[in-house]
Amino acid sequence: MCIKVLMAQDVDEAGKKYLVDNGFELVFAKREDPELMKELIKDCEGVFSKTFFLSEDILSAGKKLKVVAKHGVGIDNIVDLDTATKLGLYVVNTPLANSDSVAEHTIGGLLAFSQKTVEMHQATLKADFEAQNCGGMHEIGSKTIGIVGLGNIGRRVAKIAACGFDMKVIGYDPYAKADVLPDYIEYTDDLDHIYQEADFVTLHLGATPQTIGMMGKKQFEKMKDTAVFLNLARGALMVEEDLVEALTTGQIAGAVLDVYASEPIEPDNPLLKLDNVLLSPHSAALTDEALANMSYGGALGIVEVLTGKKPSWCLNYDAVNEKRK
Repeated sequence: MCIKVLMAQDVDEAGKKYLVDNGFELVFAKREDPELMKELIKDCEGVFSKTFFLSEDILSAGKKLKVVAKHGVGIDNIVDLDTATKLGLYVVNTPLANSDSVAEHTIGGLLAFSQKTVEMHQATLKADFEAQNCGGMHEIGSKTIGIVGLGNIGRRVAKIAACGFDMKVIGYDPYAKADVLPDYIEYTDDLDHIYQEADFVTLHLGATPQTIGMMGKKQFEKMKDTAVFLNLARGALMVEEDLVEALTTGQIAGAVLDVYASEPIEPDNPLLKLDNVLLSPHSAALTDEALANMSYGGALGIVEVLTGKKPSWCLNYDAVNEKRK
């Protein structure tokens, strides 16, 4: 009998092929319904999810379950790590799969905002060449970018900014070792230094009890009134109403956002009415290349766990092993 893997949501062909080629049977959830998931997971030893949250109730129904795989990096939107560990489930993710995609989206958003790309496109569609005289467009070379979170994505943003555009890079990460960072990153352990000095402040870290709500009124007040805030990580990192206030009062110049407090974004969200924001629908990690990488990487983690190998990327490997003793 084949080992079954529940596909909570469909993924790129790369991952599905890898699972099938390794002898696993895929069980597809035809709709994102908790009760259906509880039923389907009963006979499965692995589960693969993009954004569907697997509650303790659902996971507990998986009596044969051994591994939960995240299609991406941050697991907060699919599983609670402590719950999975308590249940003896390995949680694997794909930390390298979408780094380039998100980093390029970050730099692309920064450039588009600075050059007013969207506004110029709209003006040209109306044959409005007077728009070229609007002013307020800027080069990013020699500007300072402050990067909060120096994981794979943050370091990639830093490299593109510094080596590609001659930007000054200031970086913060409580887990980073300053002595092993590249010399083009000026490391600081003082977040206020970033807020006060940077022309662009960009977040690249997960949503944890320590980081949720880290960007609020006090932080925006410390930023330059010419500065731009970028969040392509998690909506929970910012206090959205405080950001709206900072944008509407001119406390900061603008924002580039790919994530929101509520997703999909509500039609009456005040961010949709502002002209100093550049918004995208949580799509920074969704290039074809990143989708294939995330699909394959998550499948790899499932195969590794279910064939008795140490997974390449696992967030609770030692803790689960200790529990299983």
